[in-house]
Amino acid sequence: MTPVLLAFLISNPFVPKVDVLANVRHALAVTSSQGPWRETVLTGTANFRGVDDQYRLQFGSSGQFCQYIDGKLGQTLGCDGKNYWEIDSSGATRHLAFEDVDRVATVLLLLTDHWIDPGAPIDVTVDPLDPAKGFYTVHLTLRVSGLEELIRIDPSSWLPTSAEFEIAASKTTIALSDWRDAGSMKLPFEAKVTDEGLTDVYRVDTAQAGVESKPTAFTIPNLSPSDITYDSTVPATVETKRAVTGHVLVHPRVNGKDIGWFILDSGADSMIIDQTIADSLSMPKIGKESVVGVGGAVQEPFRTANAFSLGPATMQNVTFLEFDLHQLSDVFKVPLAGIVGYDFFRRFIVQVDLKKPSVEVDSVADFHLQRGEWSKMEFSSGNPAVQATFEGDRKGWFRLDTGANGTVTFHAPAVKSMHLLAGKETTAGGMQGVGGTSEARMGKLAWFELGGHRFQGLTATFSLAKVGAFADRYLTGNIGQDLMEPFTMIFDFGGSRVAFVPH
Repeated sequence: MTPVLLAFLISNPFVPKVDVLANVRHALAVTSSQGPWRETVLTGTANFRGVDDQYRLQFGSSGQFCQYIDGKLGQTLGCDGKNYWEIDSSGATRHLAFEDVDRVATVLLLLTDHWIDPGAPIDVTVDPLDPAKGFYTVHLTLRVSGLEELIRIDPSSWLPTSAEFEIAASKTTIALSDWRDAGSMKLPFEAKVTDEGLTDVYRVDTAQAGVESKPTAFTIPNLSPSDITYDSTVPATVETKRAVTGHVLVHPRVNGKDIGWFILDSGADSMIIDQTIADSLSMPKIGKESVVGVGGAVQEPFRTANAFSLGPATMQNVTFLEFDLHQLSDVFKVPLAGIVGYDFFRRFIVQVDLKKPSVEVDSVADFHLQRGEWSKMEFSSGNPAVQATFEGDRKGWFRLDTGANGTVTFHAPAVKSMHLLAGKETTAGGMQGVGGTSEARMGKLAWFELGGHRFQGLTATFSLAKVGAFADRYLTGNIGQDLMEPFTMIFDFGGSRVAFVPH
């Protein structure tokens, strides 16, 4: 279709208006003697996080699906039609919330054609054809979160060619190609998903009708990690010390060797190992991942270890992200070997008293809460989040981050949408972390309530970041160590809960 013809179709008032969505539905529909498949099963291969894996996608007609990526760094994603969940590469299960749901939903809506289903939980509008670009743009908005995804439609085939969306100023793109028949629909047999500079590729070899599953087939499985041991003869309280920054450090062993101090960080979504330490242990490299910090994203490889032990608790076949921790070591005034993050917290009960400091590791099976009450946690990219209230009787979800000093940092989107700087005296500030620095303001907050304790007249940080962790619009902010000191915090990641036990 030439640019002249495209311009004519747009400008000529006598040309009937094109029903783009009707044309897309017609292009994706296939006449099949079998009729619609109640379930569709796609099998093939994937290149995920830089590693070649086996791929399988099974989905039903009402938005339910299971996507399996079988490999060392693989994962399983699922949805029962309403609730989203994940089994990560370490074998840990968790319910998905916040941006994790949107990242999964936006991609799977396209891979399964569910976005053209009138019953899908989305709103759709279409821009007129742009003669300069040569494609239609469909605006797909998720009703729950309001996230907008842009889908490009080829006017010659009426098939989607690509899509894009942004989370925390980070753009994800999806390229769709090799459309083939699968029952009564056409599906993309190749998809490339690019996020933070990394591209995952899914290729389908075969499509077939699946045997209709039981309703529980798409629900989160009740799995317990099988890669752990707990030695009750070893004291549960582990060796700790506090860095000059206020962070709590612990002294684990990797592959049975004492390699130095690790930061204990409930806000780290991965286990992290220093590059030099990993090299000294000859830890194999595999794949790569983007690490998102306050200044944006950087790409790092994974390193694998046979065992990681902290006190009585041991994990086998552990995957770390490699990172150069020399800069942080200079700040902490302690050589840092790594960071203890999500994978360890997910497998054990971790009790943290930041004031002493003291850390205790307990077995999930044998633990009973003696004092206090459990509070619900959700997870944001592996980081635990809890609800808290603050001045103006506002309420929000906040990341609970033992790896962050200070009180509370409000994310830039919340600062803007809640007008948190209106009438408030502030001074310039900045935040430094993985990926660089970001701009912020510092000012007084009348009160902030967490775990039943009200903090009065505290100094808070108000982020103005355009990218990175503090540009997150899903959480209101990040809670640091100063607000955790009045408590012994008992983390039960597997149960999606935390207890704030006052001293």
